[in-house]
Amino acid sequence: MKHPEGSLFERFIRGRIRLTAKGGSLYRFINGMRESSIVCRRQQCKGDTFTCTIRWHDRKRAEALAEMHHVTLTQKETPSLPEFLHRYRMRWGIPLGILLGAGLLLYTSNVIMVIEVQGNEAVTDTEILTVLETCNVERGAFVGAVDFYRSELALRSSFDEFAWVGIRHTGNRIVVEVMETAPKPEMLAERNPCHIIASKTAQITSVSIHCGQLMKLVGEAVKEGEVLVSGIQADEYGHMTFRHAMGEITGVYEEEQTFFCAARQQERTRTGNVTEQRRLDLFSLKIPLSHEVPSYTDYNLKTEITPLTLFGADLPIRLERDLFMEYAVTERMLTQEEMRTDLQEQQKRYEENFLSDCKIIQLNTKYTEKETAMVLTVSYVLEGEIGIQKELLLKESRKPYVSGRYKEEQSLS
Repeated sequence: MKHPEGSLFERFIRGRIRLTAKGGSLYRFINGMRESSIVCRRQQCKGDTFTCTIRWHDRKRAEALAEMHHVTLTQKETPSLPEFLHRYRMRWGIPLGILLGAGLLLYTSNVIMVIEVQGNEAVTDTEILTVLETCNVERGAFVGAVDFYRSELALRSSFDEFAWVGIRHTGNRIVVEVMETAPKPEMLAERNPCHIIASKTAQITSVSIHCGQLMKLVGEAVKEGEVLVSGIQADEYGHMTFRHAMGEITGVYEEEQTFFCAARQQERTRTGNVTEQRRLDLFSLKIPLSHEVPSYTDYNLKTEITPLTLFGADLPIRLERDLFMEYAVTERMLTQEEMRTDLQEQQKRYEENFLSDCKIIQLNTKYTEKETAMVLTVSYVLEGEIGIQKELLLKESRKPYVSGRYKEEQSLS
């Protein structure tokens, strides 16, 4: 294939050299160039000086002919690829850099660098990525080894919120697309036939019935599991009607709670010693920047990740910093006053969390000192809601509820 003299291929790919020959057997040198099939362009002969342009790869033969015929040869090279490679042939950093760049490009094109999750609201990205890690879908994994079908099945089986899952990849980027199911409406059990039974042994103080037949009056004592409001009504002809009993019933009942505080307490405190480890996450390749190894037996680990950004976009290059904070466990003996204070705080938290809806009528406290601990026993007299709904037809046997079965079910469960 012929290439014009002034073409880009001829000038920069093949390369050209401008020769100037003087002295010696000049015409024998010119004839030798023709006999050696050296293509000479832009020839000019003036006196004892001959100039021409030859291809870069013919320069060795032209130099040999000039030496044979005692001709002084001057070369002027034009910028070209062969001339550039010849000039820097001894600089091994350039080909090494090209090889490393090609290897890095090949590596980054075949491993997962970014995992993007789209379409999720009820399930967080962290939960999805945790499931994908069990399928070897994580940063640094080989893209060709990823089983996309198995990963999709794992996500669908792990979360009931997903109606559809699709995973695809574009280069080194994995995109997880999910479609969540519409939230189910809350099912209200306001029409299921039920009784209102006593959840505690108490004395009824007030009743407010909206639906159902009241079985116990104010002032009566009831046992745990007794029916307070019946959802079964019968008319004068003996026809049974099943209703959803509704109402509020309060009563006075007793309750006892025990709190415990050990005399010997272990406290975990920071010593102030911190060891820092840094590493560079370069395209999922972990490169350590420090070599300090913590020798702590008890420590907390805090990891800080700082991604590098370019024009607001995160690059697959991150700086990771691990802080190992040493802790020590010390033991100390509590005094009687400190144990009493601890027990009182436990009692206060219990009342705030579990008795906020009740009225405390009376309470009695008893402190018991032992060799290794102190025990606080609190006896409460409370007034609060004692009625709970119990379905009239049990789901297991579909039999009507009868009084006394509540305790049996509690003991079996």
